[in-house]
Amino acid sequence: MPFDSLALADVGVAMGARGASAASEAADVVIVEDSINRLAYAISISKNSMRKATEAVSIGMGLSIFAMIGGAFGYINPSQGALIQEGIDVIAILWALTSLKSTKKLG
Repeated sequence: MPFDSLALADVGVAMGARGASAASEAADVVIVEDSINRLAYAISISKNSMRKATEAVSIGMGLSIFAMIGGAFGYINPSQGALIQEGIDVIAILWALTSLKSTKKLG
């Protein structure tokens, strides 16, 4: 039984796929331009995005733990804790969105 290498790969990349070909449908990433430079650019975007996502998770968890400790010692009541958690979520999301700004610098 023949296997499609793009379907079996961890990350499949189709290059130069302008139409709805089988390769572009099976691939995880479709680069329309036939240029290896675009593949390097896509890899740098993904690495930058993963780094920013990890930073955002770390920031969010760190601030949440700090707030939980404050709540455990009675410095923060449950209502304040809920509001603080919403603020922490916004901070983590805004930090993750800085990936968009850094990605524009890469191109």
